[in-house]
Amino acid sequence: MNYQRKIVIAFILLVSLIVTGTIGYLLLERDNPNGEWQLLDAIYMTVITLTTVGYENMGMSDAGRIFTLFLLIGGFGVFTYSITIATAFLIEGQLQSFFRQQKMIRTVDKLSNHYIICGLGDTGVHVLDEMLKAEVDFVGIEFDEERLIHLSDTRDFLYLQGDATDDELLMRAGIERAKGLVTCLSRDQDNLFVVISARKINPGIRIASKAVEDNSPGKLITAGADEVVLPDHIGGLRLASGILQPQLVGFLENITQNQDGAQFTESIIQEDSELDGILLKAASIHEQTGLVVIAIHDNDGTFLYNPPGDRKIEAGDALLVIANQKQLQTLHKLTGDSI
Repeated sequence: MNYQRKIVIAFILLVSLIVTGTIGYLLLERDNPNGEWQLLDAIYMTVITLTTVGYENMGMSDAGRIFTLFLLIGGFGVFTYSITIATAFLIEGQLQSFFRQQKMIRTVDKLSNHYIICGLGDTGVHVLDEMLKAEVDFVGIEFDEERLIHLSDTRDFLYLQGDATDDELLMRAGIERAKGLVTCLSRDQDNLFVVISARKINPGIRIASKAVEDNSPGKLITAGADEVVLPDHIGGLRLASGILQPQLVGFLENITQNQDGAQFTESIIQEDSELDGILLKAASIHEQTGLVVIAIHDNDGTFLYNPPGDRKIEAGDALLVIANQKQLQTLHKLTGDSI
């Protein structure tokens, strides 16, 4: 609703009433037996009539009294209209925010096998963008309401406003049904608290955490995090690689920014998959998807790069490929995986 326009209209009506009242009194009281009214008299009478702060007859004529009645009615109408617009302007934004949040809560309640991002700051916003690119279900949690408003103006995603270290808020985000959680809070102790709570509520969830201090990764792993990242450390490696291996960095940047959506990704073989227990060459992955398996991450946690065709693949193995969304979906159908 265009409140700016309505406020301008209310102001114009008010000024019009003052001008009309002033001119009306000057015309009606110019032959007043007690003396012709001056401009100040007319303005004074108009203002005290419209504001209803008091009344002074000032020897007004009958015509002036009748005019005053209509001026009072007009003033009351404009006053009521102005108060209505001002009140709506002040509270509707809060009401809209409340109803939008309630709608999001109802939507989140229906989610399962989704992801949760705790903290949408300088690091979390990049996680948010990657989740949007992957087109997966996720919920963002951020304490700063102004930042949430800014992000929601430029991105379409589900979010909850509040403290991510609050177990109740994590429950509202559906953590007991979630597949994964990323915590990107600015303090390591807060990330540690989230990791402990998440692991306690959902023992099977996969957790990735940001760390600020060099001595924090070990503590976060002990608390239950599956993956811990030091952004400053990663940034340093990236800068060094940009100098030492510029072509490799260019290749990686091209993969992450490819308009076709191609990216390094994985698909995990499930127990009910037709690929479970067969040789890699028998899986005919390239023929069916156009993809080349770059590496296999097996159940023992080891990586096998450029795996040979006679490598037996089993449930739990992660096939690492460079794929766009369409190719990845085709591969997921073969492995039985789902993001």
